Amino acid sequence: MTVPLFELDEVTSPDGERHRGAVREVTFVHTADWQLGMTRRYLDAESAHAYGAARLEAVERIGALALDAGAEFVVVSGDVFEDHRVSSRIIRRTLDILAGFPAPVYLLPGNHDPFDAAGVYRSRTFAQACPDNVIVLSTPGVHRLRDGVEIVAAPWSHKHPGSDLVDAQVSRLRPGEDIRVVVGHGGTDATSPGDDSALIALARLEASIDAGLVDYVALGDRHSVTQVGRTERVWYAGAHEVTNFDTIEEQPGHALVVTLRRGPAGREVDVTPHRVGQWSFRGITRDVAGAADIEALRAELDAIEDKPRVVVRLGLVGAVTVAESAVLDDLLEEFADRFAAVTRSERDDDLVVIAADGDADDLAVSGYVQEAARELLGLSRSDDAVAAETARDALGLLARLAGTAR
Repeated sequence: MTVPLFELDEVTSPDGERHRGAVREVTFVHTADWQLGMTRRYLDAESAHAYGAARLEAVERIGALALDAGAEFVVVSGDVFEDHRVSSRIIRRTLDILAGFPAPVYLLPGNHDPFDAAGVYRSRTFAQACPDNVIVLSTPGVHRLRDGVEIVAAPWSHKHPGSDLVDAQVSRLRPGEDIRVVVGHGGTDATSPGDDSALIALARLEASIDAGLVDYVALGDRHSVTQVGRTERVWYAGAHEVTNFDTIEEQPGHALVVTLRRGPAGREVDVTPHRVGQWSFRGITRDVAGAADIEALRAELDAIEDKPRVVVRLGLVGAVTVAESAVLDDLLEEFADRFAAVTRSERDDDLVVIAADGDADDLAVSGYVQEAARELLGLSRSDDAVAAETARDALGLLARLAGTAR
């Protein structure tokens, strides 16, 4: 998008001639919230290893994007690492990747990795492995990158700042012709309303943009690509690889290529999201009332592509018989092997198993096994909720062992 905001004033030189200011332009990559070292509790060891590797591979794709875009620098707006306990292996591998980037990389400490005494950036491992092209924005204020381009950094020095770190730096700026990129981390009072004094005040920020003090605000903390406010110059890049389900993160897995121009004709901004992540976490909520719904769910799951990089969280609502529950259990077991993970929602899952009169006869068993099934059927209707649930589970297992589940 191209948004002209104002024209620069003409300047009168000592000889009385009137001149226009020079055109300034810069292209860079804005990314955030890598949280390298993150784990997800619903992933088994194999999938967790693949997920961790994918998060580093997405960083590599950001480097390739910077090369393709001709970016002068890459800025990571906080939370590069999950926390200060991240392994030295992850730190070194990350810095090895960044050493291969075609441009300088500026890392802003965020709430997950603040620049405190116990933090990653002050660790011996980071100091030893940090390449020359990686710069930690640990000092708040203006950092001049080159003639005509400045970064205004608002780093976190600890986890509870108690004030608007971005406003503290922007409020000190004075008018100038340089392109200024503010780099901050945290929620805004527009996206995270509340009384938290650390929230970034959007109105004050936009006033600074209108006044020509700021050209772009590169934010981190929100894991979906999000443009905030009316100026189209305040952006969250979102997490570079998915971290939560699509009911929470609408557009994760991106990095932004940003081009800013400032000159006689006014100011322009162009922001383009690029997909760099490959995983997806999908929430699926469905009503289930019988065999037909179970088969529809099977078809839906089967149609999802790239299953080893997809996590599915199911919210199933309704009622099924014991035999149908056994079919569903088989289905979920099959797809748990095919997907990175299949999990059930604690909030949206409310599937009731009802023991039908014919369930014991449908097991295709005889003798004492059938008698046991009939006894379990009776127990499944007990007023004791725990005993009833245990009996239904036992009937389902018996149905699977008897081979009635398809």
